Amino acid sequence: MRQALRILSLTGIWVLLWGKLSIANVTSGVVVSSLLLVLYPSGTMVKTPVRRPRPIAFVRLIGYIFGQIVVSNAHIAREIITRGSNIRTGIVACRLRTDSERTITFLANVLSLSPGTMPVRVQVDPPLISVHVLHLDHPDTTRKRVARLEDLSVRAFGSPEAVAALSMGVQPSAAANDAVIAASPDDLDESGCG
Repeated sequence: MRQALRILSLTGIWVLLWGKLSIANVTSGVVVSSLLLVLYPSGTMVKTPVRRPRPIAFVRLIGYIFGQIVVSNAHIAREIITRGSNIRTGIVACRLRTDSERTITFLANVLSLSPGTMPVRVQVDPPLISVHVLHLDHPDTTRKRVARLEDLSVRAFGSPEAVAALSMGVQPSAAANDAVIAASPDDLDESGCG
């Protein structure tokens, strides 16, 4: 019964994507849905509990994200409107304190929403996000913003153990945070690092 509901749901989405209800679209939707469910059965997925967000922490996270998007849009708008360019790009490695793949994925997606920042490399072991920044004032500023976003995300969605680890002040190793991977071409030395 559950499988039939999944096929029906996926077929409905398929028909909506095609924009026309026809026998061909319904038939191809059933075939594609069935194929997807055979190739990716739901029993093979890792079952980790989905936690409800903590309401106050969630509101803080949404407020922070919204504020960062507004500020980034203002910087981009100013860059477009004014003469000359204040763009100083760079890629900054930001060590993370969480090892949760969900949280790391969430962080990468939120960072990509904000104009002027784009994750270019994400790794889980050790947890690290390399972020391309359009207006690179100082690498530590970018690291502090990513750390703040991580802190708010873990407090909103993380396990009690992850929140406790943040509260105890567990910090990432400084080794990965020591260098900008690449700044503007003028700032690069022979090794290619800033």
